[in-house]
Amino acid sequence: MNLFFLLISPFLTFFMGYGNGEAAASANPVTWIGIDYTQAKFVGADGFTDPADLPRFLLAWNDFVITEPDKYDVKKALGSTDVNIDLTYTYEKNEAIDTKAMVQEEDHQLTQQEAEAVAKSYELSEVEGTVALLVAECYNKKLTRGSHWLILMDAQSSEILSAERFVEKPGGFGLRNYWARTIYELLKSKGKSIK
Repeated sequence: MNLFFLLISPFLTFFMGYGNGEAAASANPVTWIGIDYTQAKFVGADGFTDPADLPRFLLAWNDFVITEPDKYDVKKALGSTDVNIDLTYTYEKNEAIDTKAMVQEEDHQLTQQEAEAVAKSYELSEVEGTVALLVAECYNKKLTRGSHWLILMDAQSSEILSAERFVEKPGGFGLRNYWARTIYELLKSKGKSIK
């Protein structure tokens, strides 16, 4: 009986995890394309006093997976050792954003369908396997929380494998580090759930 269980346990693990997209991600190469801010809002003008300066922060928040890979560990978060990082896709979209229009006073939330539509808007025909993307939703200074959608998608078919919303507390000194904390906590939380 023990031998039988040992033989079938890998298959059970695969099918039990597949509903969350985790098995699909671990079975294929994964490409992390970064954080898309095209639908994000920054709430509380007191916390975002210079909207024209936000583009450099969008770049910095994306770059942490490269500049501090041990801290912002996408491999652990995605449960895969085969993760490529290609931020050119989100760089291009984020560069076109009018950041002055992103600061407002009301809270902002995306539906799952809206977050998935952001992921499906990418042309990823040159990518193989699974694509992982964070869709930034809201950095709310008034409520001291930052929210993102983590989307896993098949690059060739644009089939959504999983879509999960995370709400985390910011923290730290300076605008860059304060909101980067929400990304760090998201990756850490996701890594723990996979483990």
